[in-house]
Amino acid sequence: MNPIFLSTEILFIDFILSKWFFIETCSIVGSFVLFVFATIYSWFDFSSQTKLQTYVICMAAIFELGILSSELMIDRTLIQLSLCTAILVCGVFHILVLKLRIIDGSIHSRSLFRAKKFNPENTTVEIREPGISIIMKTGDLILRNDNSKIRLSGLKNPDLIRRKLIDKFGVLPHFQRATWAGTLWIFLFLIIVIAVIECCLFILINQAMPANGVTQSVGSLAVWFIANMCILNVRIPRYPNDPADDLRHQTKIAEGMWTEIFHEKDGWVTKQFFRCGWGHNDYTEHRVPVIGSKICGKWNPLVLVIIHSAMLIYQMIGVKRRIVYQDFIRALPKTKLEVRAPYRYSQQWVENEFVSENMPQDVHSQMSDLQEDLSRVGLFIDDMHAANFRIDQGSKIQAIDGELYTDGEVFVKSLLVRLVDGHRVEGMSPVLGYDRIVRWVDHRASVDDILR
Repeated sequence: MNPIFLSTEILFIDFILSKWFFIETCSIVGSFVLFVFATIYSWFDFSSQTKLQTYVICMAAIFELGILSSELMIDRTLIQLSLCTAILVCGVFHILVLKLRIIDGSIHSRSLFRAKKFNPENTTVEIREPGISIIMKTGDLILRNDNSKIRLSGLKNPDLIRRKLIDKFGVLPHFQRATWAGTLWIFLFLIIVIAVIECCLFILINQAMPANGVTQSVGSLAVWFIANMCILNVRIPRYPNDPADDLRHQTKIAEGMWTEIFHEKDGWVTKQFFRCGWGHNDYTEHRVPVIGSKICGKWNPLVLVIIHSAMLIYQMIGVKRRIVYQDFIRALPKTKLEVRAPYRYSQQWVENEFVSENMPQDVHSQMSDLQEDLSRVGLFIDDMHAANFRIDQGSKIQAIDGELYTDGEVFVKSLLVRLVDGHRVEGMSPVLGYDRIVRWVDHRASVDDILR
């Protein structure tokens, strides 16, 4: 998708220059804009194709300057279309040659212009999932040894490939730190899109109003509000099949707002997230603009479907982060993704409840270690009430639930939860004073109460 997005951005720039600045032929301004765009794009470094894509954009800018110094008259849109075609062709070749294979115990990797062979014993692996690729289940894998490294962009389920290389072939995890923003820019982009749509809707309603002045403004606002309420309360049928139907023969050991947890053999449990309408989906105490029942069923208001789907996405992002950062955060139990079923994962079973009878003597020291590990990788873990901790046979605390957020994400998450879920929670509180381990202040028992 990266070449498609890049091509769209280039065409959008050409559209802006043409419609707003009336630049339709080759010009110094158009060439300069391409150079600036290439510089910014190179800085973001979205994929292993970024360097090549930057060179291609710069060549187009130089070509535009060359045309400008000659007597040729060429519409610059033709240059932009040629540039987009070149970028898309490079993207197709990248997909065709991209490979990662294990042959005779060695890792053979190939990107567009490079091929490398790695010995698993002295190789480290890192996953990089920038932006929207987290949602699209694609991303980057970076292999390193003492002499070289190779970056493979566009791999499907790179987190699972990384896990397999580590667990099965003995590749070492390369230490990595989460970016400050995480997925925040995607959230901001969606907010901007929604704001633009709402503004356009209000303007259309305002122009269609027969009245003028204050009456027009008040009437437009009222109609806009009613229109939004009607749209948000359109009833959507739930997903037809129970996502946990194949697990119903197992013993269910826990149930939450989003999940049901089932016993699994070999010391693992299965956790199933539910789409809106399945599982325990009660939004009665939430501030959502729903007319009628706020409990999901066979038919659900569009607003609940949207909120529930967004939370499911972030739940799965949290699961993927657990798979990555369990190598660097000692209090995270091992987690693996279930590819055969959507919104499902497995986790190592942790035997003992987090209660005073099972409490290790060094619990404060272990919480301090968890705080240190989270700080080192740049993450917060939230919703850490007492029931989301358990204690293993080695008297080590394990965070069996709770989402992992970056510094930028946790700020927005706090605002949204207070806005939407303010009736049930009173705010956030650090666990034992550790600011990266937080819980929602509600009716559930806290670690602080148990250790008091």
